[in-house]
Amino acid sequence: MSIHGLRNTHASVLIYKGANIHSVSKRLEHTDIQTTLDHYSHVLKEMEERDEEIAINVYSS
Repeated sequence: MSIHGLRNTHASVLIYKGANIHSVSKRLEHTDIQTTLDHYSHVLKEMEERDEEIAINVYSS
């Protein structure tokens, strides 16, 4: 795995596990949080789907 791949995996895991996107952006030294949001939108989409399933389960019980 390349350094870039390791960096990407590290950030993706942090975001998926619930780390604050602003903190991850600072860790990656992005000058703008929008860069982080754009680059890791696939992870945010997965989280949105997970959260929707959680909401359905909460209201189903």
